[in-house]
Amino acid sequence: MSERWSFKIGNQTAWFAPSITEPFEYAVSNGFDAFEWFPDRKETGEGWSEEDLSEETRVYIKDTAVAAGIRLSVHVPWRWNPFTTGSKEEMTRAICLADDVGAAVINIHFHKREGAAAFAGALGPIMDELSRKKIRLSIENTPETAPEDFNELFRLLGRRIAETKAVGMCLDLGHANLCPKTRNDYLRYIDLLDRELPVIHVHLHENYGDADRHLPLFTGPSRQDDAGIRGFIDRMKQRGFSGSLILEQWPDPPRLINGARQRLLSMIGIPREVTPRPKPEIPAGDFVSLIAAEDRKRKSWREKLGWIHELFSDSAPDITTEQLVYLAIYLRFLGTGQVKSTEDGSHYRPSHHARMARDIFRRLSRLATPENDFILRKIYPWLPSFESEFLRPEPLTRIRDIAHRNDIPMELKLRIKTTLQNKLHRNAGPGDLETSSLLLRQITSPGADYPPSFVEEFRKFHLELKEFFNARSLDERLASIAAISGKAEVAVIKRFTEAKVSAKTIEGLLAVLELLTELRRLFSRRLPGRADSEAQEVQAADAGLEDYSFVLLSRIIADLASDEIVRWGYALRCLPMIVYNLGLSGFDEEECLAIASEIETWRQGFDAENRDGLLRLKATVDRSVRLAEVYTRKILSLFQHRAEELGSALGVHRRAIKVFTESEIRGHPVFQLSKIAAFLLRNIRQKAALPPWDIIVPGQTTGTIMFASALSLPSEPVS
Repeated sequence: MSERWSFKIGNQTAWFAPSITEPFEYAVSNGFDAFEWFPDRKETGEGWSEEDLSEETRVYIKDTAVAAGIRLSVHVPWRWNPFTTGSKEEMTRAICLADDVGAAVINIHFHKREGAAAFAGALGPIMDELSRKKIRLSIENTPETAPEDFNELFRLLGRRIAETKAVGMCLDLGHANLCPKTRNDYLRYIDLLDRELPVIHVHLHENYGDADRHLPLFTGPSRQDDAGIRGFIDRMKQRGFSGSLILEQWPDPPRLINGARQRLLSMIGIPREVTPRPKPEIPAGDFVSLIAAEDRKRKSWREKLGWIHELFSDSAPDITTEQLVYLAIYLRFLGTGQVKSTEDGSHYRPSHHARMARDIFRRLSRLATPENDFILRKIYPWLPSFESEFLRPEPLTRIRDIAHRNDIPMELKLRIKTTLQNKLHRNAGPGDLETSSLLLRQITSPGADYPPSFVEEFRKFHLELKEFFNARSLDERLASIAAISGKAEVAVIKRFTEAKVSAKTIEGLLAVLELLTELRRLFSRRLPGRADSEAQEVQAADAGLEDYSFVLLSRIIADLASDEIVRWGYALRCLPMIVYNLGLSGFDEEECLAIASEIETWRQGFDAENRDGLLRLKATVDRSVRLAEVYTRKILSLFQHRAEELGSALGVHRRAIKVFTESEIRGHPVFQLSKIAAFLLRNIRQKAALPPWDIIVPGQTTGTIMFASALSLPSEPVS
């Protein structure tokens, strides 16, 4: 027996994930220390295969895994069998992927139809190749392979194992539970394995002995009785296991695997092998001075992004929530031109900006928590795009071709070349977008007589520039996302864009709001754990939908308030969607879901003549008011004095400082929540014959003192 063992816990790709890298990005941002790549292209075309991972993506995976201390493995497609046609080529692709990303293990299934001896013989060339590349081979049990099959196979491989120590078993707990000989008793499966048989890799999932369900740990039989998992841990300790424990699922929501990992760690009850040394923190006051000093020292937009990039390096101190707030304020001042940027005499193409934005976005994604998500959403829009076309050594080259056209006046050619082409290729900044906008207005103004092909090319360039500066319109973003989305999302995007153009009545506006909410819900499933350019685009589109919801809600609430008769059905259809959208924006998601669920319950069969129903509804609307008040207080406490402090240090105009926090509240859907809540409470009080105020402390008075209802918010929130 051995009590010395080590492990890393990770998750795996999923053929149905919105993107190949989403589960990996989730592993990185959530601190997992292992990950498995499993090419799994279905006959229908869904899923992915090795060729879908470009050379650039493979480099990114390897670099990211090394930086995050993640041990990688590659699972050969489950259909692979050394005795079938094309198996050699399929294994070559898997080995190439493992080599490119720096994987430590390649995993295959044990196919026993031809016998253990034939299978062991077929593995010879593969083991030689992997040995040269210093990659271990793990052989996984399927539901059809019994413990004695593995005992025989590893006796045949005994000499090879002794020579290379690079071959072992992948113990799949769910498959062991389905094995006919040990059904619903995976511990017996482990006990029947030879004591010296090396287990080097583990797949963890659950089922009830009926089908290969791949349930997350502690959501199947172990939900009620975790004795089996405890027994598994004891047996792995006894075997001196040293490898990866892979949670083989991608649940909805993904945080179920976080819970499984945490519970598994608590049951193991041993410290991790590496305990990172805490990094020093920068005091808040010094941080303001640091921002101001760095801003003065660095002239260009690239340089100003550069010091933030340095701030987010792995060797830098950890960023606190308070410092994230200061950075959100600083980047907004910078992006809106309140903090000026000029040329610095250097020559850096926009690809430098894109690479810095990519690194900052990834680090922010790793810092994300439910508590700071709504703060990070205020940082993301001010980062340039890091789409692959902007990471190329020479991005935005269309403007070079435009500047060298021979069908436009020389004066215009020189203007384009000096103010846009040369400027962008040496020192890009947000002001370049305004320059491009002015030129576009000039060449498309009434009476302008420029060649249509030139105008069309300039329009395309302007759209590319808007994309680079993360400034595309909502429709442009949705069109871009539709091109890389599945059928379900494309259908909702199409219905939403069509509906928002044609909606005129309150019924139509509410239908648009429902589609908007559904679209944001779909986007929210794509975002957790993602830190690639697609995630940046989805994040920006979601922010655009949030902004549009404010305008949409303003029209809906104005329509509701204009009618003398309260249309309860419409109001109660609108309110839960406002609350649900607030949760989608990263603010107290659990409370938002609870409130929205309550309102939906009261809405079913609601009768405005039923006083008990009105009182139930009032309690929930009161709860939504408190939610709005909590959000408002949080924004005020986090941003108001910090915007004043940092704005003053940066020399920002006083009016821009003054309206900063006010716009964060009055331009947010929470403002509309307070308006519709006030509207409903006023009418509930009238209908239920309630006093126009709330009793805070009962008692007697010697006079008459009238207080306005504390819950009847004014048309504008108090700041």
